[in-house]
Amino acid sequence: MLERIKTSLCHPKYIGLFFKDKYYKVIALILIFLAFFSTAIITKSLLTDQFGNGQALSVEKAIQFSVDTNGKKPELELSFDSKEQKFVGKMMSFNDNGVVVSFLKNEDIKSQNKVSINLHEDYYVIYYGYYKLGTGKYDNKELKSFDVKGVQSGNIDDCIKFRSFLIIIFDTVQVPEALVISFQAIISNLVYYVFVVVLCLLSAYFLNPAIEFKIRMKLVLYDSLSYFYWFVLALLFNVSWLQYVALIVPFLYTNITFAHIRRIR
Repeated sequence: MLERIKTSLCHPKYIGLFFKDKYYKVIALILIFLAFFSTAIITKSLLTDQFGNGQALSVEKAIQFSVDTNGKKPELELSFDSKEQKFVGKMMSFNDNGVVVSFLKNEDIKSQNKVSINLHEDYYVIYYGYYKLGTGKYDNKELKSFDVKGVQSGNIDDCIKFRSFLIIIFDTVQVPEALVISFQAIISNLVYYVFVVVLCLLSAYFLNPAIEFKIRMKLVLYDSLSYFYWFVLALLFNVSWLQYVALIVPFLYTNITFAHIRRIR
């Protein structure tokens, strides 16, 4: 097993020596690499502050720059009472490029590929796309009273209190958010992986069409292990351009592997 891993990652011209391997061996290796790959994505997501001051600023700007159909800022009658632990006023919602925030709406607002923050009278619900990340009540003693109209006008005191309010409730959904982002990242990268395998199969066929499909597929899958390896390196060292290397290396390895094979039947 270790020999096959080493050869698949470092010596692609010798991968052809494994043409007699049973399929379960290469599938087992793919599952092992997939497990490390998934673990790396989940770990990084959990260690990354998915919500924080940057997200709070985005919500704040959504309120400050929102205008109605006449191009005017909407009139706001909204405030948070920390003693009563609830919002009071009239319902309102704001929609920015990456975030939706609603106050006192009867139903939760959800938007694809956006963070949706639904602030009801005495509780909140947060979504990422259509996934509910969490819900809770305003029972944290650190929450301070603020006026949303003050946030809209840029009042420093209200803005600071509102930002602090958001960060506190964001803390309650950090783990669910990380898991949702991890799941999406794993699925999207598996789609890329399948695409890479298909391209490698086509390349292998044009390089050496005499090889039987089942053998060609087996060797291409060994070559494709490098995809997971380089992608994990990109995550570990936080170097995004290595993800492009992960897409290219399996194709290069396939060309090397099949250039060193004359004929297998």
